[in-house]
Amino acid sequence: METLYRVPFLVLECPNLKLKKLPWVHIPSAMTVYALVVVSYFLITGGIIYDVIVEPPSVGSMTDEHGHQRPVAFLAYRVNGQYVMEGLASIFLFTMGGLGFIILDQSNAPNIQNSIDFFFYSLDSSVMKLPGYLMG
Repeated sequence: METLYRVPFLVLECPNLKLKKLPWVHIPSAMTVYALVVVSYFLITGGIIYDVIVEPPSVGSMTDEHGHQRPVAFLAYRVNGQYVMEGLASIFLFTMGGLGFIILDQSNAPNIQNSIDFFFYSLDSSVMKLPGYLMG
């Protein structure tokens, strides 16, 4: 099997290049990479590509039993369709859930003091779950 891999390299030869690193190129910090990942996750998962291609309205409308037009944020009866606000609202909540897990992980770091630890736990509980949501 290795002979099959070696056959192209018998004919091809790698060029002898002397490349130099540009002085203004440097490795980005961890927080810069994290910010780029979160922003790209937010845009792609929120349906920005779908919104650009299909160009749906930002919100829809529905007529109630009295004949009044009411705004609707979620596109009903279409699994593969969405309004712009629906995508943004859902990805905002997904991102808040992910940030809650990150805050929970940071609160368990060994160098965190007890007062800051309590702050992280309280912040995490407010991000992860809203008590009484949709109840009553």
